[in-house]
Amino acid sequence: MRTETKIVGGVVLATIIILVGGVWLLSSQGVKEQTKLSKPLMGEAIADQGGGHVADGTLVQYNSNPPTSGQHYANPQPAGIYDKPVPDGNLVHSLEHGAVILWYKSDTPATQSAQLKSIFSSVSVSKKIIVPRDNLDVLVALTSWGRLLKFQTIDENQIRAFMETNEDRGPEKAPL
Repeated sequence: MRTETKIVGGVVLATIIILVGGVWLLSSQGVKEQTKLSKPLMGEAIADQGGGHVADGTLVQYNSNPPTSGQHYANPQPAGIYDKPVPDGNLVHSLEHGAVILWYKSDTPATQSAQLKSIFSSVSVSKKIIVPRDNLDVLVALTSWGRLLKFQTIDENQIRAFMETNEDRGPEKAPL
């Protein structure tokens, strides 16, 4: 067999392997996404207040505490762990982009906030925020666009399930 024939055969074989692998990878990710989308959203459904932009610092009245939708600032809050409260206007914009937010009372004892941060860090979703809230009426609340789940105690299984089920299901598929 000539060298040229071996090279062409190798290139054809490599191309076939890459194509088959790519199709397999895309289909497995598609199945995973379809499985996620087939699950009903968790939490209480809160009436959608829309999602228009307002100037930073504008006082917005929301229909839930913490908010799940409504007018918001132009810049979403990046994913991450926050030790101080963040303006609702930025957080609501993150919800619109599909973020899930784990809120906890600002005066939560350090051991419990550390436990929440540990749970939060172990959940393998990318659009997630954890932030304290001054006027929260429960120990922990979880939000996604139009959804709210509140707890008086830390429930790791429910926190994980909410974050995994509701993440990236906001009205806009945009990065944080």
